[in-house]
Amino acid sequence: MQEAENERMHLMIFIEFARPTGPRRPIIYGGFLPPAPAPRRTAHRLVGDFDEEAVLSYTQSIKVIAGRSPKVAAAPIARRYWKLTGDATLRDVVLVVRVDEAHHRHVNHGLANQLSGEPANPAPAAPYPPHADSAL
Repeated sequence: MQEAENERMHLMIFIEFARPTGPRRPIIYGGFLPPAPAPRRTAHRLVGDFDEEAVLSYTQSIKVIAGRSPKVAAAPIARRYWKLTGDATLRDVVLVVRVDEAHHRHVNHGLANQLSGEPANPAPAAPYPPHADSAL
């Protein structure tokens, strides 16, 4: 549930930045639909793969932001959720979202491994990134 709430916050925060209108709204919301039902191991692996791609995409986004819009201020909802400073930028938001996605990737691949009978990874999972107690 914590991961689902975190993903919802990612959506709300990026909508705040993009302010989509008209035909773009369904496209953006459609990108955050859950994957089709599948056996639990397969579903966790699929979500882990999506999270892996998200980490790579956000890494590329950080490079683009640096060149195009380095001083875009973080949305207030993002500053509250991640407890960012008042001078936080879009780049700072993408950095913390990337940390969230890396954590989700680790958890989902770990669950997929566990459900498939693979030995547990002895390394502890990274702690969940700190977020505000209340999203809003």
